[in-house]
Amino acid sequence: MSVRERPQRLSRTAAPGALLKRMLALHTRVKLKEASTHDPVYLAQVRQLPCLKCGMEPAGEAAHVRLTSAAFNKRGGMAKKPADRWTVPLCGGCHREDRDALHRLGEYLFWAQLGINPLYVADRLYRARGDGVAMRAVILTAIAERKA
Repeated sequence: MSVRERPQRLSRTAAPGALLKRMLALHTRVKLKEASTHDPVYLAQVRQLPCLKCGMEPAGEAAHVRLTSAAFNKRGGMAKKPADRWTVPLCGGCHREDRDALHRLGEYLFWAQLGINPLYVADRLYRARGDGVAMRAVILTAIAERKA
């Protein structure tokens, strides 16, 4: 058997794992971002609504909901502020200062005790943006329907 009869390599030998790395490079991860994350006009509208917990009007603060949910297509991340569309109105006491405030209890416990799904309320509020009467109706309905 001569040298010419043996199969010949068509290219140089690749380093171990190089072919696998080349295949993985073809499938790059796509980062999904929400379109507009900061909307100061919408936040000003939310601050004028009644507080979702105590009903004080105007609430004065817009609390960002950090919970994640596949049902609402809401993503989260470590130390990332959510988009402004995921806000609900809370007064300063219910948001930060009181003993049973959102920032003192934590989101899961706060919303569980209140009996409100904040993502549902935030989603409905954002859909009614620009219409103050409809936004107020969303908040008053959520207060009336909360589990006692």
